[in-house]
Amino acid sequence: MFAVGSLFLTGCPKHEVIPAPVEEVTLNAEFTGDISGATVYLKQGVQGYYLDVNKAKVILPAPSPSSAVYYSDMKSGQTMVSVKVSLGSVLFDAATSSDQNPTLEQLNNFLTANLTPSYSAGAVSGFEVVYRDAIGKIWTSDETFTPQDVEFTSLVQESDASGDYFKYICTFNCTVFHTELDNQGNPITYQLPIQNAVLKGWFKR
Repeated sequence: MFAVGSLFLTGCPKHEVIPAPVEEVTLNAEFTGDISGATVYLKQGVQGYYLDVNKAKVILPAPSPSSAVYYSDMKSGQTMVSVKVSLGSVLFDAATSSDQNPTLEQLNNFLTANLTPSYSAGAVSGFEVVYRDAIGKIWTSDETFTPQDVEFTSLVQESDASGDYFKYICTFNCTVFHTELDNQGNPITYQLPIQNAVLKGWFKR
């Protein structure tokens, strides 16, 4: 009886269920550029740097269109220096959108139509750069300043379970400005040139 039982027990092995591999979008970000004559290089995973991607939306009732401005912010919790680029605005109908976001097609059409956008305050109708220096001062591009340029290339759309992404390489040259008050309370504006800047990043729908 013992031998028969042993054969029965060893004759029914358990089958291991191996889940199918889950595809994930590979996301790597880095920035390089000359800011006020000094080379700045920021890389994802180095000194705590990561790309913070989000959007600012203005939701309006129909028939007025809602809008979204997308941004990518290369930043770190370990150091003050950061570089943020923003692009907008994508117009969409929030009433027909289940998640109150532009559709994949709407965002794709907007990005492909704005590969060389104009500079715009707050990126409401174009592109904006915001630079934070090592002591925390905020410097912002000015839509009225010339010359300045920007171009998005290598635009690729990829999706996984975490969302829809538009990878890009953004090259730009501009001047950013910072205004503060002197001892008499008078505003003084300073400027910094940003040259040969390249941000390899993405927007998330």
